[in-house]
Amino acid sequence: MENNINIEAELNKMSFELVQAIKGKENEKSKYKNAIDKSLGVLMNDGVYAYYIYVVSEGLKDVFIDKIQALTTFVEVNNVNKNNSELNEEYFQELSKDLGKLLFFRELLEKVLVYARYHAKTIKEGNGKNE
Repeated sequence: MENNINIEAELNKMSFELVQAIKGKENEKSKYKNAIDKSLGVLMNDGVYAYYIYVVSEGLKDVFIDKIQALTTFVEVNNVNKNNSELNEEYFQELSKDLGKLLFFRELLEKVLVYARYHAKTIKEGNGKNE
């Protein structure tokens, strides 16, 4: 079997890397930790495209889009360069044209954010080290 990828392991890795990026932002740690809950709420209540718009409008793209880039491995969309799928507005617009892919992407992203929420709870505000 070639390319046997464990999706769950990849989601765990993405969530951990998302929180590691937060830990590196000493002055903005609370903002990013709160943004996990807010972005999860936007995703669940308003959908994938609303999530994208929210994180970009809040200036959180560097963590909440860039760190989930690997989701394109699991959810390819038409008319977007498959060798270098970028999570940008074009990707999300194309994704919305296929309900099955959209719902699968949403489920994966939701898991990443839920796992990140638990990882973030281990960060101490003072020094950024895990408890």
